[in-house]
Amino acid sequence: MNRAKDTITYQQFFFLIIQTQLGVGVLSLPYIMHNSVHSDGWISVLLAGLLLQGVLFGYIMLFKRFKSRNILDIAGLLFGKKIGKLITLFYILYFISVGSLILVLYARVVDRWILPNTPNWVICALLVVAGIYLSVDGLKILARFYTLVTPLVILLVLLVSYTLKDANIYYIFPIGQAGVKNIVIGSKDAILSMLGFEIILLTFPMVSGTNRQKFKAVSYANLFITLLYTYLVVVSFIYFSPEEIKILPEPLLYILKSYTFKIIERTDLLFLSLWIFLVFTSFGSYLFLAAETGTKLFNNKKHRRLVYYFAFIIFGISFLPEFDIQFIDYMSSYIPKTSFIFILFPAFMLIVSFLFKKSEQGCEANDPNS
Repeated sequence: MNRAKDTITYQQFFFLIIQTQLGVGVLSLPYIMHNSVHSDGWISVLLAGLLLQGVLFGYIMLFKRFKSRNILDIAGLLFGKKIGKLITLFYILYFISVGSLILVLYARVVDRWILPNTPNWVICALLVVAGIYLSVDGLKILARFYTLVTPLVILLVLLVSYTLKDANIYYIFPIGQAGVKNIVIGSKDAILSMLGFEIILLTFPMVSGTNRQKFKAVSYANLFITLLYTYLVVVSFIYFSPEEIKILPEPLLYILKSYTFKIIERTDLLFLSLWIFLVFTSFGSYLFLAAETGTKLFNNKKHRRLVYYFAFIIFGISFLPEFDIQFIDYMSSYIPKTSFIFILFPAFMLIVSFLFKKSEQGCEANDPNS
């Protein structure tokens, strides 16, 4: 793949980030947050957005020191080629794992709400084929498609907003009843639902514009996702009573299922039809990231070929819950928790670069192969 041609604008970067973050997690976020922090879950979401802004600022600081490098290149410069290759391998496994989790959760939702008689492998296969088609031609195609489908988010918000006419604002009172400690701890669950911003780690050098413009795009994307998630959580909290929301794993769908219009009988199915695009884009991003990381590990092996290889692996992993139903619970629990290592590792690299006074120019000057 020609890296010089496979660049995107900082405006497209904004859409790339939000479409990678939006996905399966948005449906169950209100349920998760209520079980974690009760009616103060929306405060935890806002706090999570604030904490993520700090993490993103750390990313920008790291890329400022290594202007033309992505996270994998920086790891090689800081820790040596062998350790850099090992870090690359771990990131590949991480991207494959998250892609597999998206696929499995997507199949479970579709099976439960739309196609109960269709085998899950068929549902997974359709998403994998679509993901291959989207990610095989590189970052520019991804960014253009994500820019095109982002307005669908507005339609989803409008559908959910219609339910406010039957909302009860008193369900979220008293504010702060969970306590500051629990609200802070609950922000961890909100951050896990916002996964997807890691795409910055590999694509930042492939974005045209100044660091200031890129940072604005990243910050606006974080603000957009934070406010959107907060709004969806609040809507769910003021529509269902605290006792009801405890037993509803996808509150947004149950809200919409209770409404019908003259030309639409199942509003929830309309919502899911639009939501599938969000899952599609999120899955495509992680497939792209796995292949892009693979080109670093396997000595610039063709991106296109690696997309097919990793798509096949992810599809194979999606079969595991068929043999052990508890496996999906393991995936849902451990993969998001492990993600903290990968999203905070760049902060460790930033500290190392400061302690040993390393930057792109200094590393290249000391590298005899540069």
